[in-house]
Amino acid sequence: MKENTSNVSKNIPFLSQKFLINCVVFIVLTVVLAVYSIIANGVGFVNVSSPIIAVVFAIYAYRDHQRPIDALSAIHLTLKEAIQGNTHVRVTQTRGLGEVGKVAWELNDFLDIVETNFKELSNSFERAGKRQFYRKGLVKGLPGEFAEIMNNVNGAIGAMEKADTFARQNRLLSEMHHLNTSNLLDNLKDSQSQMVTLSEKMDDVLSIAGESKHGADRSSKTVGELKLSIEQVNERMVSVEETANLLAQESSRIAETVKLIGDIAEQTNLLALNAAIEAARAGEVGRGFAVVADEVRHLADRTRKSTEEISDIIFNLTGKIDTMVSQTLEVAQSTKDIGDEVSSFHTNFESVAKAADDTITLIGQTKDSSFASLVKLDHIIYMQNGYIAMENDAEGKEADAVKVDHMSCRLGKWYFEGIGKEMFSGLNAFKELDSYHAGVHQNVHKAMEYVTQDWLRSDAVFDGIIHHMSLAEQNSSQVINCLTRLVDEKHRSPAVR
Repeated sequence: MKENTSNVSKNIPFLSQKFLINCVVFIVLTVVLAVYSIIANGVGFVNVSSPIIAVVFAIYAYRDHQRPIDALSAIHLTLKEAIQGNTHVRVTQTRGLGEVGKVAWELNDFLDIVETNFKELSNSFERAGKRQFYRKGLVKGLPGEFAEIMNNVNGAIGAMEKADTFARQNRLLSEMHHLNTSNLLDNLKDSQSQMVTLSEKMDDVLSIAGESKHGADRSSKTVGELKLSIEQVNERMVSVEETANLLAQESSRIAETVKLIGDIAEQTNLLALNAAIEAARAGEVGRGFAVVADEVRHLADRTRKSTEEISDIIFNLTGKIDTMVSQTLEVAQSTKDIGDEVSSFHTNFESVAKAADDTITLIGQTKDSSFASLVKLDHIIYMQNGYIAMENDAEGKEADAVKVDHMSCRLGKWYFEGIGKEMFSGLNAFKELDSYHAGVHQNVHKAMEYVTQDWLRSDAVFDGIIHHMSLAEQNSSQVINCLTRLVDEKHRSPAVR
Protein backbone atom coordinates (compact mmCIF):
# COMPACT_ATOMS: atom_id res chain seq x y z
CA MET A 1 0.00 0.00 0.00
CA LYS A 2 2.86 2.32 0.73
CA GLU A 3 4.33 1.79 -2.72
CA ASN A 4 0.97 2.26 -4.43
CA THR A 5 0.41 5.55 -2.65
CA SER A 6 3.93 6.71 -3.44
CA ASN A 7 3.53 5.77 -7.08
CA VAL A 8 0.29 7.68 -7.34
CA SER A 9 1.74 10.84 -5.76
CA LYS A 10 5.32 10.67 -6.97
CA ASN A 11 4.80 13.14 -9.90
CA ILE A 12 2.79 15.58 -7.80
CA PRO A 13 4.84 18.23 -5.95
CA PHE A 14 4.34 18.90 -2.28
CA LEU A 15 2.46 21.94 -1.04
CA SER A 16 5.65 23.88 -0.23
CA GLN A 17 6.96 23.20 -3.74
CA LYS A 18 3.66 24.27 -5.28
CA PHE A 19 3.63 27.49 -3.27
CA LEU A 20 7.27 28.18 -4.19
CA ILE A 21 6.41 27.70 -7.89
CA ASN A 22 3.46 30.03 -7.48
CA CYS A 23 5.68 32.68 -5.88
CA VAL A 24 8.31 32.36 -8.63
CA VAL A 25 5.61 32.55 -11.33
CA PHE A 26 4.12 35.59 -9.58
CA ILE A 27 7.52 37.34 -9.49
CA VAL A 28 8.29 36.41 -13.11
CA LEU A 29 4.92 37.71 -14.30
CA THR A 30 5.38 40.91 -12.29
CA VAL A 31 8.87 41.47 -13.77
CA VAL A 32 7.62 40.72 -17.29
CA LEU A 33 4.75 43.18 -16.89
CA ALA A 34 7.11 45.81 -15.43
CA VAL A 35 9.56 45.34 -18.33
CA TYR A 36 6.69 45.56 -20.81
CA SER A 37 5.41 48.75 -19.10
CA ILE A 38 8.89 50.30 -19.16
CA ILE A 39 9.26 49.48 -22.82
CA ALA A 40 5.81 50.78 -23.60
CA ASN A 41 5.58 53.75 -21.29
CA GLY A 42 9.10 54.40 -20.16
CA VAL A 43 10.67 54.12 -16.74
CA GLY A 44 8.40 55.11 -13.92
CA PHE A 45 8.09 54.61 -10.18
CA VAL A 46 5.37 52.07 -10.59
CA ASN A 47 7.28 50.14 -13.21
CA VAL A 48 10.41 49.99 -11.14
CA SER A 49 8.81 49.46 -7.67
CA SER A 50 6.29 46.81 -8.73
CA PRO A 51 8.83 43.99 -9.26
CA ILE A 52 10.58 44.90 -6.00
CA ILE A 53 7.30 44.88 -4.07
CA ALA A 54 6.33 41.60 -5.75
CA VAL A 55 9.62 39.97 -4.78
CA VAL A 56 9.31 41.19 -1.16
CA PHE A 57 5.68 40.05 -0.97
CA ALA A 58 6.49 36.69 -2.49
CA ILE A 59 9.30 36.18 0.02
CA TYR A 60 6.99 37.17 2.90
CA ALA A 61 4.16 35.00 1.62
CA TYR A 62 6.50 32.01 1.21
CA ARG A 63 7.93 32.46 4.70
CA ASP A 64 4.46 32.88 6.21
CA HIS A 65 3.21 29.82 4.33
CA GLN A 66 6.18 27.78 5.52
CA ARG A 67 4.92 27.65 9.15
CA PRO A 68 1.80 25.58 8.32
CA ILE A 69 3.98 23.47 6.04
CA ASP A 70 6.39 22.92 8.93
CA ALA A 71 3.43 22.07 11.17
CA LEU A 72 2.24 19.53 8.60
CA SER A 73 5.74 18.09 8.48
CA ALA A 74 5.70 17.87 12.28
CA ILE A 75 2.31 16.13 12.08
CA HIS A 76 3.78 13.75 9.51
CA LEU A 77 6.79 12.96 11.71
CA THR A 78 4.53 12.53 14.75
CA LEU A 79 2.36 10.07 12.86
CA LYS A 80 5.46 8.19 11.69
CA GLU A 81 6.62 7.95 15.31
CA ALA A 82 3.15 6.77 16.31
CA ILE A 83 3.35 4.09 13.61
CA GLN A 84 6.66 3.00 15.16
CA GLY A 85 4.90 2.76 18.54
CA ASN A 86 6.19 6.04 19.96
CA THR A 87 2.88 7.60 20.94
CA HIS A 88 4.50 10.08 23.31
CA VAL A 89 5.62 12.44 20.47
CA ARG A 90 3.45 15.58 20.11
CA VAL A 91 3.09 18.48 17.62
CA THR A 92 4.21 21.77 19.18
CA GLN A 93 4.48 25.50 18.22
CA THR A 94 1.09 25.60 16.55
CA ARG A 95 0.04 29.04 17.74
CA GLY A 96 -1.50 31.17 15.02
CA LEU A 97 -1.66 28.29 12.50
CA GLY A 98 -5.43 28.37 12.27
CA GLU A 99 -6.99 25.20 10.84
CA VAL A 100 -3.60 23.47 10.71
CA GLY A 101 -3.15 24.29 14.37
CA LYS A 102 -6.58 22.81 15.15
CA VAL A 103 -5.65 19.66 13.28
CA ALA A 104 -2.41 19.48 15.26
CA TRP A 105 -4.22 19.87 18.57
CA GLU A 106 -6.84 17.27 17.62
CA LEU A 107 -4.00 14.94 16.68
CA ASN A 108 -2.34 15.63 20.04
CA ASP A 109 -5.63 14.89 21.84
CA PHE A 110 -6.03 11.70 19.85
CA LEU A 111 -2.51 10.62 20.65
CA ASP A 112 -3.16 11.43 24.34
CA ILE A 113 -6.15 9.10 24.26
CA VAL A 114 -4.23 6.40 22.40
CA GLU A 115 -1.21 6.68 24.71
CA THR A 116 -3.42 6.62 27.79
CA ASN A 117 -5.28 3.61 26.41
CA PHE A 118 -2.04 1.79 25.63
CA LYS A 119 -0.55 2.56 29.02
CA GLU A 120 -3.71 1.39 30.80
CA LEU A 121 -3.72 -1.79 28.74
CA SER A 122 0.00 -2.30 29.35
CA ASN A 123 -0.28 -1.66 33.10
CA SER A 124 -3.38 -3.84 33.43
CA PHE A 125 -1.84 -6.78 31.58
CA GLU A 126 1.50 -6.31 33.31
CA ARG A 127 -0.22 -6.44 36.69
CA ALA A 128 -2.35 -9.34 35.52
CA GLY A 129 0.88 -11.12 34.56
CA LYS A 130 1.95 -10.62 38.19
CA ARG A 131 -1.47 -11.94 39.32
CA GLN A 132 -2.52 -8.46 40.54
CA PHE A 133 -5.93 -8.65 38.93
CA TYR A 134 -7.36 -5.82 41.01
CA ARG A 135 -5.55 -3.31 38.72
CA LYS A 136 -8.16 -2.80 36.01
CA GLY A 137 -7.95 -0.33 33.14
CA LEU A 138 -9.38 3.17 33.76
CA VAL A 139 -12.48 3.71 31.64
CA LYS A 140 -13.39 7.16 32.86
CA GLY A 141 -12.38 9.85 30.36
CA LEU A 142 -12.07 7.46 27.40
CA PRO A 143 -14.46 8.23 24.54
CA GLY A 144 -16.62 5.86 22.54
CA GLU A 145 -15.01 2.67 21.33
CA PHE A 146 -11.93 3.27 23.47
CA ALA A 147 -14.09 3.00 26.60
CA GLU A 148 -15.87 -0.02 25.15
CA ILE A 149 -12.54 -1.71 24.36
CA MET A 150 -11.27 -0.97 27.88
CA ASN A 151 -14.46 -2.41 29.37
CA ASN A 152 -13.94 -5.55 27.28
CA VAL A 153 -10.32 -5.73 28.41
CA ASN A 154 -11.41 -5.37 32.05
CA GLY A 155 -13.90 -8.16 31.46
CA ALA A 156 -11.11 -10.27 29.96
CA ILE A 157 -8.90 -9.55 33.01
CA GLY A 158 -11.79 -10.64 35.24
CA ALA A 159 -12.05 -13.85 33.24
CA MET A 160 -8.27 -14.24 33.53
CA GLU A 161 -8.59 -13.84 37.31
CA LYS A 162 -11.23 -16.58 37.44
CA ALA A 163 -9.15 -18.77 35.17
CA ASP A 164 -6.08 -18.13 37.31
CA THR A 165 -8.01 -18.95 40.48
CA PHE A 166 -9.34 -22.11 38.89
CA ALA A 167 -5.86 -22.99 37.60
CA ARG A 168 -4.34 -22.37 41.04
CA GLN A 169 -7.00 -24.50 42.65
CA ASN A 170 -6.42 -27.23 40.09
CA ARG A 171 -2.68 -26.94 40.60
CA LEU A 172 -3.07 -27.21 44.37
CA LEU A 173 -5.41 -30.17 44.01
CA SER A 174 -3.07 -31.71 41.45
CA GLU A 175 -0.04 -31.27 43.70
CA MET A 176 -1.94 -32.57 46.71
CA HIS A 177 -3.24 -35.46 44.63
CA HIS A 178 0.27 -36.18 43.39
CA LEU A 179 1.65 -36.14 46.93
CA ASN A 180 -1.26 -38.23 48.13
CA THR A 181 -1.06 -40.84 45.39
CA SER A 182 2.74 -41.12 45.48
CA ASN A 183 2.84 -41.48 49.27
CA LEU A 184 -0.33 -43.57 49.29
CA LEU A 185 1.14 -45.96 46.76
CA ASP A 186 4.34 -46.28 48.80
CA ASN A 187 2.30 -46.82 51.96
CA LEU A 188 0.09 -49.37 50.21
CA LYS A 189 3.14 -51.25 48.96
CA ASP A 190 4.61 -51.19 52.47
CA SER A 191 1.29 -52.45 53.86
CA GLN A 192 1.26 -55.07 51.13
CA SER A 193 4.68 -56.30 52.25
CA GLN A 194 3.58 -56.33 55.87
CA MET A 195 0.40 -58.19 54.97
CA VAL A 196 2.47 -60.83 53.18
CA THR A 197 4.65 -61.19 56.29
CA LEU A 198 1.55 -61.29 58.49
CA SER A 199 0.02 -64.01 56.32
CA GLU A 200 3.20 -66.07 56.62
CA LYS A 201 3.23 -65.53 60.40
CA MET A 202 -0.43 -66.57 60.53
CA ASP A 203 0.56 -69.84 58.84
CA ASP A 204 3.16 -70.38 61.57
CA VAL A 205 0.63 -69.54 64.29
CA LEU A 206 -1.90 -71.89 62.71
CA SER A 207 0.70 -74.66 62.65
CA ILE A 208 1.62 -74.05 66.30
CA ALA A 209 -2.05 -73.96 67.28
CA GLY A 210 -2.56 -77.27 65.44
CA GLU A 211 0.32 -78.83 67.32
CA SER A 212 -1.07 -77.46 70.59
CA LYS A 213 -4.46 -78.96 69.77
CA HIS A 214 -2.90 -82.35 69.02
CA GLY A 215 -0.95 -82.15 72.31
CA ALA A 216 -4.10 -81.18 74.20
CA ASP A 217 -5.98 -84.09 72.59
CA ARG A 218 -3.22 -86.52 73.58
CA SER A 219 -3.09 -85.12 77.11
CA SER A 220 -6.87 -85.27 77.34
CA LYS A 221 -6.78 -88.91 76.28
CA THR A 222 -4.05 -89.70 78.84
CA VAL A 223 -5.95 -87.90 81.60
CA GLY A 224 -9.09 -89.79 80.57
CA GLU A 225 -7.26 -93.09 80.98
CA LEU A 226 -5.90 -91.92 84.34
CA LYS A 227 -9.40 -90.89 85.34
CA LEU A 228 -10.68 -94.36 84.48
CA SER A 229 -7.90 -95.98 86.52
CA ILE A 230 -8.63 -93.71 89.48
CA GLU A 231 -12.32 -94.58 89.23
CA GLN A 232 -11.42 -98.29 89.31
CA VAL A 233 -9.16 -97.67 92.35
CA ASN A 234 -12.03 -95.79 93.97
CA GLU A 235 -14.31 -98.76 93.37
CA ARG A 236 -11.75 -101.12 94.98
CA MET A 237 -11.25 -98.72 97.87
CA VAL A 238 -14.99 -98.71 98.47
CA SER A 239 -14.85 -102.53 98.64
CA VAL A 240 -11.83 -102.38 101.00
CA GLU A 241 -13.67 -99.81 103.10
CA GLU A 242 -16.70 -102.07 103.37
CA THR A 243 -14.47 -105.07 104.27
CA ALA A 244 -12.63 -103.00 106.92
CA ASN A 245 -15.93 -101.90 108.39
CA LEU A 246 -17.11 -105.55 108.52
CA LEU A 247 -13.80 -106.55 110.13
CA ALA A 248 -14.26 -103.83 112.74
CA GLN A 249 -17.75 -105.05 113.41
CA GLU A 250 -16.55 -108.69 113.72
CA SER A 251 -13.72 -107.66 116.05
CA SER A 252 -16.29 -105.90 118.23
CA ARG A 253 -18.40 -109.04 118.32
CA ILE A 254 -15.35 -111.13 119.20
CA ALA A 255 -14.53 -108.72 122.02
CA GLU A 256 -18.09 -109.00 123.26
CA THR A 257 -17.90 -112.81 123.08
CA VAL A 258 -14.59 -112.86 124.97
CA LYS A 259 -16.11 -110.61 127.59
CA LEU A 260 -19.08 -112.96 127.85
CA ILE A 261 -16.71 -115.91 128.30
CA GLY A 262 -14.89 -113.95 130.99
CA ASP A 263 -18.15 -113.28 132.76
CA ILE A 264 -19.05 -116.94 132.52
CA ALA A 265 -15.63 -117.87 133.95
CA GLU A 266 -16.17 -115.46 136.85
CA GLN A 267 -19.55 -116.96 137.55
CA THR A 268 -18.15 -120.49 137.25
CA ASN A 269 -15.41 -119.53 139.68
CA LEU A 270 -18.00 -118.22 142.12
CA LEU A 271 -20.08 -121.37 141.70
CA ALA A 272 -17.00 -123.52 142.26
CA LEU A 273 -16.15 -121.49 145.36
CA ASN A 274 -19.68 -121.94 146.68
CA ALA A 275 -19.55 -125.67 145.88
CA ALA A 276 -16.25 -126.01 147.81
CA ILE A 277 -17.77 -124.23 150.77
CA GLU A 278 -20.77 -126.50 150.68
CA ALA A 279 -18.53 -129.58 150.32
CA ALA A 280 -16.52 -128.51 153.36
CA ARG A 281 -19.66 -128.29 155.31
CA ALA A 282 -20.69 -131.75 154.24
CA GLY A 283 -17.47 -133.18 155.65
CA GLU A 284 -16.29 -136.56 154.49
CA VAL A 285 -19.35 -136.97 152.29
CA GLY A 286 -18.58 -133.90 150.26
CA ARG A 287 -14.80 -134.50 149.91
CA GLY A 288 -15.08 -135.84 146.34
CA PHE A 289 -17.34 -133.08 145.37
CA ALA A 290 -14.86 -130.60 146.86
CA VAL A 291 -12.10 -132.02 144.64
CA VAL A 292 -14.29 -131.52 141.59
CA ALA A 293 -15.25 -128.02 142.69
CA ASP A 294 -11.60 -127.17 143.14
CA GLU A 295 -10.74 -128.40 139.66
CA VAL A 296 -13.62 -126.44 138.27
CA ARG A 297 -12.35 -123.36 140.05
CA HIS A 298 -8.82 -123.89 138.70
CA LEU A 299 -10.32 -124.34 135.21
CA ALA A 300 -12.35 -121.18 135.67
CA ASP A 301 -9.20 -119.33 136.75
CA ARG A 302 -7.31 -120.50 133.64
CA THR A 303 -10.31 -119.64 131.52
CA ARG A 304 -10.44 -116.19 133.09
CA LYS A 305 -6.73 -115.67 132.51
CA SER A 306 -6.97 -116.92 128.93
CA THR A 307 -9.97 -114.70 128.43
CA GLU A 308 -8.02 -111.73 129.75
CA GLU A 309 -5.12 -112.54 127.40
CA ILE A 310 -7.57 -112.97 124.49
CA SER A 311 -9.25 -109.74 125.54
CA ASP A 312 -5.90 -107.94 125.51
CA ILE A 313 -5.12 -109.42 122.08
CA ILE A 314 -8.61 -108.55 120.80
CA PHE A 315 -8.25 -105.04 122.26
CA ASN A 316 -4.91 -104.53 120.49
CA LEU A 317 -6.30 -106.09 117.32
CA THR A 318 -9.41 -103.91 117.52
CA GLY A 319 -7.22 -100.81 117.91
CA LYS A 320 -5.18 -101.80 114.87
CA ILE A 321 -8.34 -102.64 112.95
CA ASP A 322 -9.80 -99.25 113.92
CA THR A 323 -6.54 -97.60 112.80
CA MET A 324 -6.64 -99.59 109.56
CA VAL A 325 -10.27 -98.68 109.00
CA SER A 326 -9.51 -95.02 109.72
CA GLN A 327 -6.54 -95.07 107.38
CA THR A 328 -8.57 -96.96 104.78
CA LEU A 329 -11.26 -94.30 105.01
CA GLU A 330 -8.65 -91.59 104.67
CA VAL A 331 -7.08 -93.34 101.68
CA ALA A 332 -10.54 -93.80 100.18
CA GLN A 333 -11.29 -90.11 100.71
CA SER A 334 -7.89 -89.13 99.26
CA THR A 335 -8.47 -91.41 96.31
CA LYS A 336 -11.91 -89.87 95.86
CA ASP A 337 -10.40 -86.39 96.06
CA ILE A 338 -7.73 -87.40 93.56
CA GLY A 339 -10.46 -88.78 91.34
CA ASP A 340 -12.36 -85.48 91.58
CA GLU A 341 -9.18 -83.54 90.76
CA VAL A 342 -8.39 -85.83 87.86
CA SER A 343 -11.97 -85.48 86.65
CA SER A 344 -11.70 -81.69 86.93
CA PHE A 345 -8.30 -81.88 85.22
CA HIS A 346 -9.84 -83.96 82.45
CA THR A 347 -12.65 -81.44 82.08
CA ASN A 348 -10.09 -78.64 81.90
CA PHE A 349 -8.11 -80.53 79.26
CA GLU A 350 -11.29 -80.98 77.25
CA SER A 351 -11.88 -77.24 77.60
CA VAL A 352 -8.29 -76.58 76.53
CA ALA A 353 -8.72 -78.90 73.55
CA LYS A 354 -11.99 -77.18 72.63
CA ALA A 355 -10.36 -73.77 73.11
CA ALA A 356 -7.49 -74.89 70.91
CA ASP A 357 -9.97 -76.04 68.28
CA ASP A 358 -11.86 -72.73 68.52
CA THR A 359 -8.52 -70.90 68.34
CA ILE A 360 -7.61 -72.79 65.19
CA THR A 361 -10.99 -71.88 63.70
CA LEU A 362 -10.57 -68.21 64.60
CA ILE A 363 -6.98 -68.17 63.38
CA GLY A 364 -8.15 -69.76 60.15
CA GLN A 365 -10.81 -67.08 59.76
CA THR A 366 -8.28 -64.39 60.62
CA LYS A 367 -5.77 -65.86 58.16
CA ASP A 368 -8.38 -65.95 55.42
CA SER A 369 -9.46 -62.40 56.23
CA SER A 370 -5.88 -61.15 56.24
CA PHE A 371 -5.18 -62.95 52.98
CA ALA A 372 -8.34 -61.49 51.45
CA SER A 373 -7.21 -58.07 52.69
CA LEU A 374 -3.84 -58.64 51.05
CA VAL A 375 -5.56 -59.49 47.77
CA LYS A 376 -7.75 -56.38 48.11
CA LEU A 377 -4.61 -54.36 48.70
CA ASP A 378 -3.08 -55.79 45.52
CA HIS A 379 -6.18 -54.72 43.61
CA ILE A 380 -6.21 -51.22 45.17
CA ILE A 381 -2.55 -50.80 44.18
CA TYR A 382 -3.49 -51.79 40.62
CA MET A 383 -6.19 -49.07 40.56
CA GLN A 384 -3.78 -46.48 41.99
CA ASN A 385 -1.24 -47.39 39.33
CA GLY A 386 -4.00 -46.88 36.78
CA TYR A 387 -4.71 -43.33 37.97
CA ILE A 388 -1.02 -42.45 38.05
CA ALA A 389 -0.66 -43.86 34.53
CA MET A 390 -3.54 -41.56 33.44
CA GLU A 391 -1.73 -38.55 34.87
CA ASN A 392 1.45 -39.53 33.00
CA ASP A 393 -0.32 -39.99 29.63
CA ALA A 394 -0.14 -43.80 29.84
CA GLU A 395 3.63 -43.83 30.19
CA GLY A 396 6.01 -44.97 32.93
CA LYS A 397 6.34 -47.96 35.22
CA GLU A 398 2.80 -47.55 36.56
CA ALA A 399 1.42 -47.76 33.02
CA ASP A 400 3.45 -50.90 32.42
CA ALA A 401 2.05 -52.37 35.64
CA VAL A 402 -1.60 -51.93 34.54
CA LYS A 403 -1.20 -53.05 30.92
CA VAL A 404 -1.30 -56.74 31.92
CA ASP A 405 -4.52 -58.72 31.43
CA HIS A 406 -6.73 -59.82 34.31
CA MET A 407 -5.14 -63.29 34.44
CA SER A 408 -1.56 -62.00 34.80
CA CYS A 409 -1.86 -59.48 37.64
CA ARG A 410 -1.38 -60.52 41.27
CA LEU A 411 -5.12 -60.95 41.86
CA GLY A 412 -5.52 -62.98 38.67
CA LYS A 413 -2.65 -65.29 39.55
CA TRP A 414 -4.11 -65.66 43.04
CA TYR A 415 -7.46 -67.01 41.90
CA PHE A 416 -6.41 -68.69 38.64
CA GLU A 417 -3.45 -70.71 39.82
CA GLY A 418 -2.65 -69.82 43.45
CA ILE A 419 -3.96 -70.46 46.92
CA GLY A 420 -7.21 -68.66 46.15
CA LYS A 421 -8.23 -71.37 43.70
CA GLU A 422 -7.39 -74.08 46.22
CA MET A 423 -9.29 -72.49 49.10
CA PHE A 424 -12.29 -70.76 47.48
CA SER A 425 -12.94 -72.24 44.03
CA GLY A 426 -16.18 -73.92 45.12
CA LEU A 427 -17.85 -70.75 46.38
CA ASN A 428 -20.40 -68.61 44.52
CA ALA A 429 -18.48 -65.38 45.14
CA PHE A 430 -15.40 -66.95 43.54
CA LYS A 431 -17.37 -67.75 40.37
CA GLU A 432 -18.60 -64.13 40.15
CA LEU A 433 -15.17 -62.62 40.76
CA ASP A 434 -13.64 -63.24 37.32
CA SER A 435 -16.17 -61.24 35.26
CA TYR A 436 -15.89 -58.16 37.50
CA HIS A 437 -12.09 -58.40 37.58
CA ALA A 438 -11.96 -58.65 33.78
CA GLY A 439 -14.23 -55.57 33.58
CA VAL A 440 -11.76 -53.59 35.68
CA HIS A 441 -8.84 -54.37 33.35
CA GLN A 442 -10.82 -53.83 30.15
CA ASN A 443 -12.09 -50.40 31.17
CA VAL A 444 -8.72 -49.23 32.55
CA HIS A 445 -7.04 -50.29 29.29
CA LYS A 446 -9.73 -48.47 27.27
CA ALA A 447 -9.29 -45.31 29.37
CA MET A 448 -5.52 -45.49 28.77
CA GLU A 449 -6.17 -45.62 25.03
CA TYR A 450 -8.29 -42.48 25.29
CA VAL A 451 -5.74 -40.61 27.42
CA THR A 452 -3.16 -40.87 24.62
CA GLN A 453 -5.53 -38.91 22.35
CA ASP A 454 -6.32 -35.18 22.32
CA TRP A 455 -8.50 -35.18 25.44
CA LEU A 456 -7.69 -31.50 26.12
CA ARG A 457 -9.72 -30.39 23.09
CA SER A 458 -12.03 -33.30 22.39
CA ASP A 459 -15.08 -33.65 24.65
CA ALA A 460 -15.72 -37.14 23.30
CA VAL A 461 -12.25 -38.32 24.33
CA PHE A 462 -12.53 -36.56 27.70
CA ASP A 463 -15.94 -38.13 28.37
CA GLY A 464 -14.58 -41.51 27.24
CA ILE A 465 -11.84 -41.40 29.90
CA ILE A 466 -14.32 -40.51 32.64
CA HIS A 467 -16.85 -43.10 31.44
CA HIS A 468 -14.43 -46.03 31.37
CA MET A 469 -12.77 -45.13 34.67
CA SER A 470 -16.24 -44.92 36.24
CA LEU A 471 -17.02 -48.40 34.90
CA ALA A 472 -13.66 -49.61 36.21
CA GLU A 473 -14.49 -48.24 39.67
CA GLN A 474 -17.91 -49.92 39.62
CA ASN A 475 -16.35 -53.25 38.73
CA SER A 476 -13.63 -52.64 41.32
CA SER A 477 -16.27 -52.23 44.02
CA GLN A 478 -17.80 -55.55 43.00
CA VAL A 479 -14.35 -57.18 43.12
CA ILE A 480 -13.88 -55.95 46.71
CA ASN A 481 -17.38 -57.16 47.58
CA CYS A 482 -16.67 -60.64 46.14
CA LEU A 483 -13.42 -60.91 48.10
CA THR A 484 -15.27 -60.05 51.31
CA ARG A 485 -17.98 -62.59 50.58
CA LEU A 486 -15.40 -65.32 49.88
CA VAL A 487 -14.32 -65.40 53.53
CA ASP A 488 -17.90 -65.22 54.83
CA GLU A 489 -19.10 -68.03 52.55
CA LYS A 490 -16.13 -70.24 53.37
CA HIS A 491 -16.64 -70.08 57.12
CA ARG A 492 -20.41 -70.50 56.82
CA SER A 493 -19.91 -73.71 54.86
CA PRO A 494 -18.29 -76.57 56.88
CA ALA A 495 -17.71 -78.57 53.69
CA VAL A 496 -15.32 -75.94 52.36
CA ARG A 497 -13.26 -75.81 55.54
